[in-house]
Amino acid sequence: MRKILTALCVMLLTLIFISAEKKQELTGEELAQKIDTREQPKTMKATMTMVLIDKKGNKRERKVSSIREGDEKMLMWFLAPADEKGVSFLRKSYEDRDDDMWLYLPAFGKVRRIASHAKKGNFMGTDFTYEDMGDRKIKNYTYKILKEEKIDNKDYWVLEWTPKENVDTDYSKIISWVWKENYSPIIEEFYDKTGEKKKIKKMDVEKKDKYWLPVKMVMEDIKANHKTEMYFEDIKVDEKLEDSVFTTSYMQRVR
Repeated sequence: MRKILTALCVMLLTLIFISAEKKQELTGEELAQKIDTREQPKTMKATMTMVLIDKKGNKRERKVSSIREGDEKMLMWFLAPADEKGVSFLRKSYEDRDDDMWLYLPAFGKVRRIASHAKKGNFMGTDFTYEDMGDRKIKNYTYKILKEEKIDNKDYWVLEWTPKENVDTDYSKIISWVWKENYSPIIEEFYDKTGEKKKIKKMDVEKKDKYWLPVKMVMEDIKANHKTEMYFEDIKVDEKLEDSVFTTSYMQRVR
């Protein structure tokens, strides 16, 4: 009788452990929420070196300064080369509607709003589209964790993002390698409407104060055989910014 009771206890404990383990498993949507709510600076300033590399290996270099407030507001302005100095880009994101985006071109002396249909175009000749420069909204996708994977001794979840039917996007899906250490999507693959892989984005991050921040980002357009490298320098976080910074009037101030 004692052996039977012992066996039953072992079986019961095993079931409890299995049940607890299943409860601890993340769903795709829960993982997406953790990505969206991971700890980030309230504000961030940085200087970026942007290198555009064509299929022959020819390089074009640009210097860009940027400031952002969370994921909601971002302002970028070009410092070099001379023919692009003073060009600026402003984005504001909202929970309940699409992002607003503006581009200021000093040669024309006016601010131009980026229309929805133009957001699939490339941003300033880079391999990032205006859509890529926007805030990817959690509610616009469904999610599936495809697997877990180890790359370079780092553990990742592999998460598939599929846009809902009413979402206007240039991609049929996005697959992210999410680092378990900090919920950052370190590698992302973008698939076009035919289901073919179109672009790959890779990011290097380092810890500054209490935040994991990008120090390098590469977007490669596989079909065009072209890529854009971005290097982040002089990073400053949590500095107070005035609301007037993220306005179309402020973006016209040549830096």
